[in-house]
Amino acid sequence: MNDLTDFLLARIAEDEAAAHKLTLTDRRPVLSLAITVNHPERILAECAAKRAIIELAQKASEVEEEFHDYVWAGAGPKQVEPWTGDAILLSLAAVYKDHPDYRQEWA
Repeated sequence: MNDLTDFLLARIAEDEAAAHKLTLTDRRPVLSLAITVNHPERILAECAAKRAIIELAQKASEVEEEFHDYVWAGAGPKQVEPWTGDAILLSLAAVYKDHPDYRQEWA
């Protein structure tokens, strides 16, 4: 999921850059957010929250995978569904489905 994480972090960076360009009187749409806002502080707070969610999702998948490996010791069923954290990352990426770098396998 490293490519997905890189994709998400790049989108967040774009949103942050757009927020830094906003002034309180500027009411243009903000890049990938596709909404008209005049509160760059809120956008920056959302970007920080998304980064925290990504970090927590990565940790969740690591713990889940370690638990699976410990319980089954390689002899149990293969993981078919994405790990919980990976499912969270896929959900975060869904809002960027129209971005040219979005991959269909993330849908």
